[in-house]
Amino acid sequence: MLAKLEERVRSNPNDTEAWIQIGHINFDNQQHEQAIEAYERALALEPNNAPVLTDLGVMYRRTKKPREAIKRFDQAIATDPKLEQPRFNKGIVLLHDLEDREGAIEAWEGLLAVNPLAKAPNGQTVDEMVTKFKTQP
Repeated sequence: MLAKLEERVRSNPNDTEAWIQIGHINFDNQQHEQAIEAYERALALEPNNAPVLTDLGVMYRRTKKPREAIKRFDQAIATDPKLEQPRFNKGIVLLHDLEDREGAIEAWEGLLAVNPLAKAPNGQTVDEMVTKFKTQP
């Protein structure tokens, strides 16, 4: 599948969807740098693709570039303010990678403004997370 997609972009370098799919395959296969390259190529063609900006942010986090991750999450949020994943991810990066607990809480409160019932992947509600981090010393 990847080889077919790479052939597509060789013959048509403006095939945004193929670049996105190449990014997704590399994302899933833990090929972070290749995913970043493909997502950046897709975004050069379609800069306001919030889900791709979100995935790119994840890849930047996994390559130990948390500030780049935050930048992409912020771009995704600006592009699609109702998209929940970049808001959640931003909080995770702020908390765990940049040790900015207040920033993480603010990001998650923004998520709760969009969806008061938002949950983390582990099933915990985001409002429980916010309460926990507000009350922890």
